Amino acid sequence: MIKSPVIKAITATISALMIFSAVSVSANAASIDNNSKTLSKFQIKTSDNTKNDIPSAYSSVELGIVNSPKSQKYNDCWIYSSLSVLETKLLKKDFTANNFSAEHMNLWATTKSNGKGWQRNVTSDGYAFTALGYLSSWQGGIEQSDYDTLAEKYTPDKDLSAFVNYGATAIKYLDDCTQEEIKHEIMDNGSIYAAYSHSPYYENNDRTAYFCPQGSPKFTGHAIAIVGWDDNYSKENFKAINGVLPENDGAWLVKNSWGDYNTLNGYFWLSYEDSYLFSSTFKYNFAVEDVTEITDDVKLMQNEIYGATYEFNYINDDSVTYLNLFNFSEGYNKLDSVMFETTAKNSDYEIYYVPAENKIPVSDETKWTKLNSGKVPYCGYLNIDTNDFDLPVTYGAIAVKIKKNNESEKTTIGVGEWLNKSNGQFAFINESQKGESFIYQNGTMTDLLDWYKTERDDNLGGTFVIKAVTNKTELAVTLLGDIDLNNKIDIKDATDLQIAISGDSKLSAVQNLNADTDENGEINVNDVTQLQFMIANNN
Repeated sequence: MIKSPVIKAITATISALMIFSAVSVSANAASIDNNSKTLSKFQIKTSDNTKNDIPSAYSSVELGIVNSPKSQKYNDCWIYSSLSVLETKLLKKDFTANNFSAEHMNLWATTKSNGKGWQRNVTSDGYAFTALGYLSSWQGGIEQSDYDTLAEKYTPDKDLSAFVNYGATAIKYLDDCTQEEIKHEIMDNGSIYAAYSHSPYYENNDRTAYFCPQGSPKFTGHAIAIVGWDDNYSKENFKAINGVLPENDGAWLVKNSWGDYNTLNGYFWLSYEDSYLFSSTFKYNFAVEDVTEITDDVKLMQNEIYGATYEFNYINDDSVTYLNLFNFSEGYNKLDSVMFETTAKNSDYEIYYVPAENKIPVSDETKWTKLNSGKVPYCGYLNIDTNDFDLPVTYGAIAVKIKKNNESEKTTIGVGEWLNKSNGQFAFINESQKGESFIYQNGTMTDLLDWYKTERDDNLGGTFVIKAVTNKTELAVTLLGDIDLNNKIDIKDATDLQIAISGDSKLSAVQNLNADTDENGEINVNDVTQLQFMIANNN
């Protein structure tokens, strides 16, 4: 098996208290005191002095859209920080976000009973893209009050997405952004997720200010939520390391996950000039750009729930078309938008609906329907409007074509692909299946798992991160007896119905309607007999 370039993948990770290549230090909740002081010592007023409409000081805390800092239990600051960023985004949009469950996210990100998923337990470290998968797949957040009623029986095999009220639809990576762009992101979204190298050596005496000078060794990776800034925060407040202070005033206002451990109630100031903040060492820093309310009328169609663990960068053609096949027969046939992950910033994209024959997307491009096109505006998870396209009630694919242009040479897309740690052990094992993802090249449609096996000698492969945000429509019989939804009835429909009745497969909502061939409201062996009569009469 040809290994993916996993070192590149792993360096895009962030743990709560340990990165694979980092030295562990004891900057955890156990070493924190419980000071209970007033927040007023760092409250800042929005300044009228602006640079490109950016105030010199800003605080989402002062705006009342940041929930109080919590205390992490394990190596899970990446959980607390990412949930805080989601909460703040929702509060900024006047949605409700009281207390999302870190416990649920932690357990969700542990190994499933079949050995798949993230290869970790609740006390293990984690990664930024673990959190990104949780948010982008609408697996959370779940209010702690809801989770408390389910926690006793919860395992990572169980789907609790029915308890998720809001889903992230667009997430922007900030690793190549300027300081001004990051400030705009904080103003627009309330906060951002970030990470830096932490050692108590670089804290000031009351643990309210932190500065690690350039050239310092890397220590523990620690994830945080940045909720504001002050350009005039004095550099004299930081601890001088070997006589070195920041060259300039200015610091980010940080919400930590160590409880009420200092005189700022769990917040601290982090110098603009910190050596590792926003560096390539700790990826991904991100902002939740948009969210949607999840109701019974909204369904996210997806073939994976862990998000992009890697970028599919194996093909160097001028354009590459990636597809995910879905069964659009659950009664959600208005396509509101298409979500996909990519780091091909400034490349061109085109979105298509592609019909399927025998559950394989057709290669005849004249049968494809173009839904939208444009230029990739940023690296991360995009959400592209599709103007309520009417999805046929059958199997069909959503295609994303990424094309090079004079601004970008990248045609990559996110993929849920297995990962190794530096010690050779698995960090993540995907649950990819044939018939989920496809690649279209030079007029040929290829199942992604076949492609991995042929081109990479890889039996695990991956699944493309392409999702469909759909809205509910009225359910109706499309063709009585048409179980495989190909607009005709034949012996294959009878076989599919027998398999479903035996319990070896599950029918969708529309397939159930089509399966009731004797129209008595029940699905049983009598419907198979009736379907066989119908097939015989057709012949």
